[in-house]
Amino acid sequence: MKALNLATSLLVIASCASDPKIESPVGLSSAILTLPSQAVAGMSSKGRQEYLDTPSGDYDEDKRRIHYYADSSDAGGDPESMFFLRLFEDEAGKTIAASHSARPFADGRDPSATDTFIYRIDSGRWVDITDSVLPSGVSRNWWFRFNETGDAIPCGAYEQFSRRDGLGNAYHFGEPKGTLVWSDGRFRYKTKG
Repeated sequence: MKALNLATSLLVIASCASDPKIESPVGLSSAILTLPSQAVAGMSSKGRQEYLDTPSGDYDEDKRRIHYYADSSDAGGDPESMFFLRLFEDEAGKTIAASHSARPFADGRDPSATDTFIYRIDSGRWVDITDSVLPSGVSRNWWFRFNETGDAIPCGAYEQFSRRDGLGNAYHFGEPKGTLVWSDGRFRYKTKG
């Protein structure tokens, strides 16, 4: 696995040196190396390579999904928090990368629109399309489990609670309010129940 990731990384680096355009479909390793840092919870270039050398968390190259969590001491990379990432192609065959960094869950900071990003390959580059593809009534401050299998992506609001150790408040994932499904060039929202 380590040799495969190194070979993939070298191929991506070599192709980027001669042709800076990214073409669809994009594999998971290539996406980790080329997405803007906010899509991978702030991981540095060096951290991305370390992560690909020894992927931790739930890393599924075939299904093109990641649930990165750094609860173990052997976790590679340097992200600021746990994150969920999913790759898929839209109706035009362009790769979409949907990402959520679970910072409120990880370190108790307030939920923020800067934790959720959706990118599309356009003219060989990752372009932020988040605000144009999330439906009204769905907040970028919510949590999104983009790593889930199947077409329906659970999402909902974070819930704040008082820590038992008396060190203030923290957040956990609240009950899902509904699901997102990609259709006709954007996510559609279906409420739970």
